[in-house]
Amino acid sequence: MKGEVYKLTTGALLHDVGKIVYRCGDGRSHAESGYAFLKENAALDDQEILQQIRYHHASGIKKASLPLHSLAYITYLADNIAAAADRRKSDGQGYGFSRDLPQDSIFNLLNGNDAHMKYAPAFLDGQINYPTSRTIPYHESFYAACLDNIRDCVRGIYYNPSYINSLLEVLEANLTYIPSSTSKQEVADISLFDHSKLTAALACCIWEYLQEEKVEDYKTALYQQAEQFYQVRAFLLYSIDISGIQDFIYTIADDGALKALRARSFYLELLMEHLVDTILERVGLSRANCVYCGGGHAYLLLANTKETVQQITAFESDMNHWFLNTFGTSLYVAGGYAACSANELKNEPAGSYQQIFRTISNHIGERKLNRYTSAQLIQLNNQTRQEDVRECKVCHRTDRLGENGKCLICEGIERFSKAIQSKPFFAITTTKDGDRLLPLPDDCFLVAEDAVSLRQRMKSDQGYQRAYCKNAFFTGADIATKLWVGDYQNGDSFQDLAQESAGIRRLAVLRADIDNLGQAFVSGFESEKYGQRYVTLSRTATFSRKLALFFKLHVNKLLENGNTFLVDGDDPARKATIVYSGGDDMFVIGAWDDILGFAVDLYDTLSRYSQGMLTISAGIGIYPEKYPIAAMARQTGALEDAAKARPGKNAITLFQEDNTYGWEEFINKVWFEKFELIRDFFQSMPDYGKSFLYRLLELMRSREEKINLARYAYLLARMQPSKEEPEERQTLYRDFSQKMYQWMQKEEDCRQAITAIYIYVYTIRETTEGTEHGDQ
Repeated sequence: MKGEVYKLTTGALLHDVGKIVYRCGDGRSHAESGYAFLKENAALDDQEILQQIRYHHASGIKKASLPLHSLAYITYLADNIAAAADRRKSDGQGYGFSRDLPQDSIFNLLNGNDAHMKYAPAFLDGQINYPTSRTIPYHESFYAACLDNIRDCVRGIYYNPSYINSLLEVLEANLTYIPSSTSKQEVADISLFDHSKLTAALACCIWEYLQEEKVEDYKTALYQQAEQFYQVRAFLLYSIDISGIQDFIYTIADDGALKALRARSFYLELLMEHLVDTILERVGLSRANCVYCGGGHAYLLLANTKETVQQITAFESDMNHWFLNTFGTSLYVAGGYAACSANELKNEPAGSYQQIFRTISNHIGERKLNRYTSAQLIQLNNQTRQEDVRECKVCHRTDRLGENGKCLICEGIERFSKAIQSKPFFAITTTKDGDRLLPLPDDCFLVAEDAVSLRQRMKSDQGYQRAYCKNAFFTGADIATKLWVGDYQNGDSFQDLAQESAGIRRLAVLRADIDNLGQAFVSGFESEKYGQRYVTLSRTATFSRKLALFFKLHVNKLLENGNTFLVDGDDPARKATIVYSGGDDMFVIGAWDDILGFAVDLYDTLSRYSQGMLTISAGIGIYPEKYPIAAMARQTGALEDAAKARPGKNAITLFQEDNTYGWEEFINKVWFEKFELIRDFFQSMPDYGKSFLYRLLELMRSREEKINLARYAYLLARMQPSKEEPEERQTLYRDFSQKMYQWMQKEEDCRQAITAIYIYVYTIRETTEGTEHGDQ
């Protein structure tokens, strides 16, 4: 990273730190407050950095005697571009500023919403901060605690390029729930962290563009002629997409399948992070320029320069050469970019923002249709089998195998599974200190570390590149970023999970995916009422980060503290394991009853988290513990597709593809109405046994035959308690028989009751009993 880029990133990230000081009661402008705070508390004496903080507003620049090439002019314009994109005028009344103004929810304006929900003041610590209709003032005491945290952290950070990403981590932990603007006339749904991060990304791109254009007079180009620069396509929005992820994850052997699944998923996640950092390092930028990364996709904001385009082209060629040599044709990287101006990033003229994404999507689509160069195709066609190589029994690559018939990569991934759970750090190094290392592009390797071994590696390993910290903020030299990872695990094997099930010993697999996410990502902030006023990069970035937090971090809490259960128990921790949980989708496997309960918790929590603006569709299959995992994944994927095929989506498909329900129907009608009635009746009257239940089920499944309605009524009548039995039993029977008879006569009620009976049967069946509907 060049010195100017480092200083720009630092100054831009810290340019608004004075807002925290100001909201603690300081009477000066936030520019002066921030300047004084950093000089006094951070031992920061670099004038090029300090000028960006003190003079990032026009009023300050007018009074200052800055050199024409001062970086303050770049941060000034970047701040204005970022602010113009996120601080759109509100239609509500209000004048001036309020220091205790709360932060608005990013979901207030998503997908046609027009709400006024707020976040409570909080730090980013893994707990879910739900939007609320109550206005919770942000008192000086909260800002004082935030300032203390920042003061303690910046005192321990060395001001050099190795610590840039650590500074970013500090700001994310403390500024995620602090509004960037406290103007009563503006929508305050962008946090101070997201605004500062975007300002830094824009500033670095502007500098790179000016360097290529050989512009040395920043004052004229960016301050005096700022309006003209808004129209210059100085930026590239670049996207990376890995193809083949699903097949790669599920290509495993049956032995140790659960650990292998999790390890392969995590390896791919780290691989994606490594790709992002590799291209950022090649173009000389930091993590501030990563707009989004998750689920095998990433978006980066880069400079529109010839050098950047050349680096992108070389990067994709190098990465795919490595993928081809390492994994054959199973994995592939496709990239696409679009040049854009500051005006286009804030959607001026209307529709230009969506066009950026259309251009990128088309570019990636073309790359996927023409994956390989002619030279690579010749290489593939002319490959000859080497001696002493065989086909790996896991990934089926031809390679030299270990004693267990697996290639070195598959062996390494499986060994890595223990480290995912036990190690907090994952280092990238070019030092090959053994044969059993996980390879990464650019001649790098992945190593799991604890804090002690990581510090030792930093000191002694000449090939050390960077490290990632899992589910915690950590500062230090060359710490790339923290990884939010859905890593909940409560069971080491399929057998462990199945034997913890209530009733029948079975596993369940849940696959779930956000509905219409691509549309929400590109045009979710467009509405009939506001048009495209709020369609901006800042909102896309904030929305993406909120979604990643939910699926990568908060999902762990949902599984640790279950709320909805088929069978009462004392332990809220789900008997389940996350295979993967990415930016918008997930795969969870566990005891069948816990998975059903978790599905309900997932729907309820996401609805509350997103104010009902995001919906999710899911498939759940139930399987014996020895059923092949690849088949589980494939079949549950088909169930998920069936849920998404329902008009309006927002559905769950249970057990087989024709058994789909809208979430509210499943929760209210199947679970809380029919299942609970059936459960309460048979638990209160155990003398009726399962034979009655199976006979009811048989008749309901063949309800099209009219004679069966009479048989059904007769069977219910046979269940009637004698007159000598207690009135409580009489009442319970009447309620049960009347409702069951009514449900038999209506097709949808009958279908719901059938599903409820199957669920109840599973809760009371013994392990040794045979299979039933949905048992695949």
